[in-house]
This record gives sequence, C-alpha cells and structure tokens, in this order.
Amino acid sequence: MFRKPAKSKIGGKFFVYGFSGEGKSFFGLTFPKIGAIDSETGLAFYEDENIKINGKTYNNLAFVDTTSDLDELEEDLDNIIEGDVDIETLLIDSETKFYNTMDIGATEAEEKKAKLSGKSVDARAKWGRIKNINMKFQQAKITASAKGIHIVTTAQGVAITDNDTQKIIGYKPDTHKSLKFDYDVVLRFYVEEDKKTKERRYFAEVIKDRTPVTEVGQIIENCTYDVWKPYFDKRNGVGSVTSGANFTKDLKNSTDSVLNNAELSTKLAKDIKDFISEHKTETNILKQLKALADESGIDMKNLDLEEPKKLQEFMTAIKNIK
Repeated sequence: MFRKPAKSKIGGKFFVYGFSGEGKSFFGLTFPKIGAIDSETGLAFYEDENIKINGKTYNNLAFVDTTSDLDELEEDLDNIIEGDVDIETLLIDSETKFYNTMDIGATEAEEKKAKLSGKSVDARAKWGRIKNINMKFQQAKITASAKGIHIVTTAQGVAITDNDTQKIIGYKPDTHKSLKFDYDVVLRFYVEEDKKTKERRYFAEVIKDRTPVTEVGQIIENCTYDVWKPYFDKRNGVGSVTSGANFTKDLKNSTDSVLNNAELSTKLAKDIKDFISEHKTETNILKQLKALADESGIDMKNLDLEEPKKLQEFMTAIKNIK
C-alpha cells in the first residue's frame, strides 16, 4: 500500500569481510547497545571487556548468543523483530559459519532425497535450497533494520586468483554471493605490517556505501561506527518515524501463495499426464495434444513448473480433442 513520503527511522546495514585478525569484530563492537550472535566464539574474548580504537573506549555488548544453529538464529531474529530483546545493533559474527551450516544441511537433504529416489544429487536443487534459506534470514535482517536496528554482519575473506598466473587479483566474502547486495555499506578489512618494526595498521576499504558518508574506494584507518554515527543520529532524530514494514511476513505470505500455486500446478500436471496415459496408443490425439502444447508454450517435460492458470487453460483445450 502506498504512503506519503516521511522521514523514516532506519538502522544501517553493514557487511564487512576480511581475513582473521583484521579488525572486523572490533568494528562491530563499536556500534551502540549490541546483541551479538557469536557463531565462532570469537567474541568471547571481548565479553565485558573494554576495547580501544583511536584513543576511544568501547564496551557496548548488551546480549550474546553463542550458536551456529540456524533454528536458533531464526529464533533470535524473531525475538529482535518482536521487540523482546532491547538492542540497537544486531551483530552476526560471522555469517561464514552460518553459510557453511546451510551448505552442509542442504547437501545432506539432497543426498537423502537422491538416495530415496535412486538418482544422483541435484546440485541445482541444493543451491536453490541454500538461496531460499539465505533469503529468509536476509528478509528478517531487513525487517529489523526497518525498525531502526543496525545490522552488522562479518564474514571471512577469500582471495581471488588469476587462473593462469595464480596471482591474487582481488578478494571476496566467503558467503552466499547475493548477500552483499542487501547491505547499505560493504567494507573490506585488511592489515598492513611494517617489515622493520612489525607494527600492524588496520584499514577498511569502502566497497559500497548507500549513505552520503563515504565514497567507493575510500580507505579508512582504524574504522569504527563513529564514521557513520552523525548521519544516523541526524536521520533517526526528532520527527523520524519507525516503518511498519515487515519483510519477513511479506516473504511468508508470498511463499504461501507460491506453495499454493505449486500444489495446484502439481495436481493439474498429474491430470494432464493421466490424460496422456489414457490415450497413449491414439496417435492422432497425441499429435493434436503436442500441437496445442507448442501453441500454448507449454513445456511438456516440466509441467509442474507451469503457472496454474496456463495449465487450466491447456487442460480445458485438450478435453475438446477428438
């Protein structure tokens, strides 16, 4: 439903990646009033401890859940959306662990399915399953952001090498490839070490920023939330309203609709297959049926995937075949 434009309160969605020990977790811990989902027990070292960056002290962890269980992640997200946990920032450290859990779970599900059917594992089905799980969690994060909660997701970095020279030509996050598109700010963290003094300096490269705060390609040393704090303080100040958007609910409603359509398509596809089976020796009828299918753009090998309305029209047409 359309509404008039308004100054909406919104939480920033930050996605940061890099190798271990390059400052990702420290960056996340500079955000206000944090509820952290610690999937690698890396944050355990900073619980109830001060951290110092740029001469400023931070100690903002309010709640911690140490888990890599997808069901528990979903429960945590639901609690945050419902307002059962009083936080200003959701920190997921790291998304890579949850992605690996999705991969293992999807692989096992497809292997079990293949074993029961006597067929080989369908790789497309596996990745489709991972994509669906990932989308479900992303919608929940976006919903939390629409309620004014900052989202900070960390991920392990992976080097991209040239196939011929094997030289490193770039870096990417070890997560589902679509993940970074849902975030407002994407940062790649890295470290430079002085060869003589062994002093380590911590940097963040701006890969993406929807806010007007930084520019793509900008390098920030000792990066913290303070870089973006004035922007969000101003945006979420007096006069701003919280959006009533619930993308998790929207996705569920859409999913239910898709499932209902899928069930109807499956039933109609079975009816069409039964019709074909009943007339499998009648060459003239089968020729007419094929002509109708071509005319209607029906894929006879994938009837289950066709739209119900299209199948209903096709079913009505083939009943008139003589």
